[in-house]
Amino acid sequence: MHLKYLLLLTGLLLSIFNTAYAVPPIDIKTLEKIRQEALADDFAYHKVEALTTQFGARMAGTNKEQQALNWLQQELIALGIQDIKKQAVQARNWRRKSAQAEVLAPYNHQLEVVSLGGSIPTPITGIEAKVVRFSSLDHLQNSNNEDVQGKIVYLARKLNPEKTANDYLKAVRLRQKAPIIAAQKGALAVIIRSITTNNSRTAHTGAIQYHSSVAKIPAAAVSAADADLLDRLFSRNLPVTLNLSIDNSESAWLPTYNLIATLPAAEETLEEVLLLTHIDSWDLGAGALDNGAGVGIILGVIKQLSSLQTQLKRNLKIVFVSSTMLSPIGIQAYVNQHQDSLANVVVATEPDMGSGNIIRLDTMVAADKLKYADYIHNLVADLTIERGHNQSAGGANSSYLLAQQVPIFNWVQDASQYFRFLHSANDTFDKISLESLQQNVAAYSIFVYAVASTDIDFRNTDLKRQKQTISADSNNEIRAEDE
Repeated sequence: MHLKYLLLLTGLLLSIFNTAYAVPPIDIKTLEKIRQEALADDFAYHKVEALTTQFGARMAGTNKEQQALNWLQQELIALGIQDIKKQAVQARNWRRKSAQAEVLAPYNHQLEVVSLGGSIPTPITGIEAKVVRFSSLDHLQNSNNEDVQGKIVYLARKLNPEKTANDYLKAVRLRQKAPIIAAQKGALAVIIRSITTNNSRTAHTGAIQYHSSVAKIPAAAVSAADADLLDRLFSRNLPVTLNLSIDNSESAWLPTYNLIATLPAAEETLEEVLLLTHIDSWDLGAGALDNGAGVGIILGVIKQLSSLQTQLKRNLKIVFVSSTMLSPIGIQAYVNQHQDSLANVVVATEPDMGSGNIIRLDTMVAADKLKYADYIHNLVADLTIERGHNQSAGGANSSYLLAQQVPIFNWVQDASQYFRFLHSANDTFDKISLESLQQNVAAYSIFVYAVASTDIDFRNTDLKRQKQTISADSNNEIRAEDE
């Protein structure tokens, strides 16, 4: 389709849409300029490359994360951002050293394992015990204590490749809760099948939770290929004995900070469009998909919109969150400190699913504002983005805004590659797609400009907002004060 014809058609459709739903008009030429420049720009791609190449893995509170934050601040300044603040937060000083697991019976076989984030170490000699297999968290929960006591619990649940994104949330709950439930039943340790769609001998990490009233036990993830082997052994009714050896450490808290940048509107206002993304990563790989891609997307959006600042009616508030991987300390600190201003957030969004193409727009906005969400979708539909539902749970960080009634836009990405490499040593820059990043930057830029340059409002002004202080203790036991 010729560009001139596309512009005319888009203008006609938006004119009809604006009339029907009484939404503020947007300059079609500006939208098309944003779209074309974003789809041709490799800026975000090169920023992901720089972040992952210069600093690599960025565990919160480490020197590498500090260097990355310093680099990010200079990048923001180069893009014309002058209002940059640091919000001090703490980071857990948990460090992975080594992990080994060896099948001792029915024969000797070395498994590929990695300790799960926050796990305590085993004794120096390791833990040698029989293994008991469970297919799900409910299966474990409903088991007899005598079947578990003194054994190593193995959770064999596979990630559903057909419904990966939704199933991942269930798998994460298993990973987080398994050490608590297994310990309550007298288990000595727990291992899980790596949460991935990649059937390789690479193990994938992720955070666990402990409860202050339950004894802590070591926890690790076994590679998918080795999990298959364990499954075959159990299918043949061959008793499995395992030696698990984990060496981790955790000591005093470390200082770090959230980096908060503001691109102000042309005239003074309290209203904000909030963009979140986290800069820290696991210690495996280079943190390219999780979440170098998100950092690159946000920098790309700032580049697209900084020259349009005189047209903005709302401030763009950008928060690069730290301390997210082991415990959600960074976002909790932001929410707690900014509760009085969260009522000014017109909408919030968060890129945190790698670099795959955006395929769907899900939202969580007031029911009477859905017409505006549909309007935004109409602006990006030609980027092959479908309109989804209005029950979004948000992303890793934006989910913490829901209790404050902050409207959420969730730009759902194709996660088929993301879940192959997430939380593993294979999360490296070569997995980043230039064309997909460009599509992300285009969609986010159009969305942010459309909301920040008009009076579109997704908030439910009838809702009463209640302050809710959220905290996480050093054991990663997350709770709200009013629960």
